[in-house]
Amino acid sequence: MTAEDQVTPSTEPHRSAYVSSADLMSSFDSFYRDARDRLLLQTFALTGDLAVARGAVREAFVVSWHHWRKTGRLADPESAVRPDAWRKALRRSSTRPWHRKKDLDEETRRTLDALGALPVVQRKALLLTQLAAVTMEEMAQEIGLPAEAAERELQQGAAQFATALAIPTSAIPLALNALSDAIRSVTWPRVTIIRRAGAARRRAHTVIGGAAAVVALVAGGAVATDSAGVRPTLDREAPPAATGPAPAGPAISTLPDTTLVPVDAVQQAVTGRGWTQGTTTDNSSGNGLVLPCQPTRYADPQGTAAWVRTFRDGSKAQSPRSVVQVAEASSSEERAARTYRHTRRWFATCPSPDEDESTVPRVQLVSTADLPGVGDQSALFVLRSRTDATTHVVGVARTGLLTTVTALSTTTPPARANRAGVARLLATAVGRLCTLPDAGACADPNPKPTPRAAYPAGSTPWMLSEIDLPPITPDPGPWVGTPAAKLTEDRIDVGAIGCDTVHLYGKFRNRAFQANEFRTFVFSGAKLPPQVGLTQTVGALPGPAAGGFVTRFREQMAACPDLDATAGTEVEELVATDQGKQALTAWRLSTALPGDRTVEYDVAVLRQGTAVSVLAYVASPKARIANEDFVAVAQRALERLARAAPYDPS
Repeated sequence: MTAEDQVTPSTEPHRSAYVSSADLMSSFDSFYRDARDRLLLQTFALTGDLAVARGAVREAFVVSWHHWRKTGRLADPESAVRPDAWRKALRRSSTRPWHRKKDLDEETRRTLDALGALPVVQRKALLLTQLAAVTMEEMAQEIGLPAEAAERELQQGAAQFATALAIPTSAIPLALNALSDAIRSVTWPRVTIIRRAGAARRRAHTVIGGAAAVVALVAGGAVATDSAGVRPTLDREAPPAATGPAPAGPAISTLPDTTLVPVDAVQQAVTGRGWTQGTTTDNSSGNGLVLPCQPTRYADPQGTAAWVRTFRDGSKAQSPRSVVQVAEASSSEERAARTYRHTRRWFATCPSPDEDESTVPRVQLVSTADLPGVGDQSALFVLRSRTDATTHVVGVARTGLLTTVTALSTTTPPARANRAGVARLLATAVGRLCTLPDAGACADPNPKPTPRAAYPAGSTPWMLSEIDLPPITPDPGPWVGTPAAKLTEDRIDVGAIGCDTVHLYGKFRNRAFQANEFRTFVFSGAKLPPQVGLTQTVGALPGPAAGGFVTRFREQMAACPDLDATAGTEVEELVATDQGKQALTAWRLSTALPGDRTVEYDVAVLRQGTAVSVLAYVASPKARIANEDFVAVAQRALERLARAAPYDPS
């Protein structure tokens, strides 16, 4: 620690623990608006009785306002309100188990039946982790079990629930969130009514408590005496006035909208005089999805504040541009770090269908970069839409308890996207936020994006994911990948091309392949020949054998046109690189078929240490991958291959 890091008692900034009544009301009102629908969904899923759930949540908020001076200081006030709502709802629903509205659709009824069949502990564990977004440790604490036992209950409950609905466990969040359709028509009392009921409850408890204390004191005084044998009376000297500071405690943190970037900062960072500022909101209305790949309204559903500000450049009607800044405040350093990771994951995975079957990404991740010197953590992404000509440049950063995103949407091709401008804009955003008490590191005003490998995506991060794959013109629909599967003898021809090549199966140079598997990507719902698609196979060999495999594959591709002169196969090498234990070669093949037909392939072989991989794309006239796009896919595959487990010689 340097001298600048040390803070003496005389120089330490004083943060008052006093919170005014206006601040208390404001924070409670925001909490009520933000949390009520979320708590209602959870409580409805727990009991299946919407009327009981609404009443229980309402009364839990009344109790919360009664104790808001304490509850509002918690890192997660919802963790105090939720158990109270759940206790009330379970107690009342036990007299009318799984009472339902008459107009529930069949899918909702099936979901409630599946939940109702679970023991309460398993049901709670499932809902806490899927709808309340708590950690495993927090879930175990809330259901009152040791961590291992709680995790076991969760696994059993998730398996039974998924089996009852005949869905994969990855689709559980979608099934549970679909229950929100049943609560959309629920109306809530105004927050002033909730606060009045809480105040009345506080007064009633004060009167009852005071009366009980007087009764106890009088009754006790009938028999009590002091050390001199004299009965005490109520005539006592007044206690001294309290002159010290209020008890220490956290003040309610704020994220004022004045710390968001102004329009002149956008004009300077990404250039252009046509920029105008749009709306500034807390993102509580509409669907809340304002960023590419954003799956939920807030990255931190239990955050203390959130803002969204929009900008638009209308100077060029043919090439419109827009900028969005999102800022969220979390209640603790741990939650803020989690919020940053969650936000960053939006753009790194988008998410992939093997993580969320309800979402198929319609964008391609073009590049990823670090931004040294911007806040405590930061990253920059370039994304390309597969459905139109939009390029998104997105910066994400965290400073202390605050997380912010700046995103530029433009029709400029990804190769010419303004990475440096968005990096400067993100640095400006961090520089304005880092003046707040809850902030951390500030930012270099002119950061230099540093290219890096893509963050992990999907359940097999050493293989390609849907977000890695490029758009096709005309758009045949989204890419969808099969789960990774073991490569067996009857599947070695997956992704076969018009040349005789070695396979990642069996042995090579008398060394058996390890961890060899494959997955195939096709276009969902496209009217294309069934063979069209991209197949990746991976496997591991000892280092020398891995290098030999690549060499042998290259030799076979070079010899392919001469194997059968009547076939008319043409092979064009697109790229060839060798850097130590890393290698990549890509080709475009075309083979003439009878009837003036031609079949085209894109092929690549790659090596990363002991891991090797082969890519094979079977094209069609309506679904071709541009040469530069296929090379980019092969390079991304090489990046991801670095996460494969090394060959085990034992």
